[in-house]
Amino acid sequence: MPFNLDKFVTSPSVEELDSLKKSEIVKVAKHYGIEFQPLMRKDEIKRYVLEYLVDEGVLPSTVLETAITVPTDNTFELKRLEIEMNKEIRLKEIEREMQIMQMQKEKEEREMQWKREKEEREMQREKEEREERERREEKAREHEFRLKQLEARKICPQISGG
Repeated sequence: MPFNLDKFVTSPSVEELDSLKKSEIVKVAKHYGIEFQPLMRKDEIKRYVLEYLVDEGVLPSTVLETAITVPTDNTFELKRLEIEMNKEIRLKEIEREMQIMQMQKEKEEREMQWKREKEEREMQREKEEREERERREEKAREHEFRLKQLEARKICPQISGG
């Protein structure tokens, strides 16, 4: 049900005042010319309105005794929750950063392993090529030696024992 300022002014009550939103309490305060700071909390403005209504005799003074409530100032609780939430967010960020660092480390280790394996394969290939070259050179020397032996037999058959 929408707030009706005229209805409230005609028959104000603590119960109705308690049910109002801050913007509606501000309208009531302005109607009565009550000075307040716009940044004040709802409960503070409501307290000013109640004190004014009691001072003007509109409401009995007992309403102040019963209307005194512990401020519902959740600022500290909200701040604590905010700090806790920020802490959790930061912990998750740190955890994520650690995961990223771990993944980078694992990647670097794999790359180093691949590099070592590649170098080992390269060294093995070079070794095999060198051994193959040495075998060919040895065969070529043996072949050269046999050719020289054959030439020597043709030139000097008596040397070769033939």
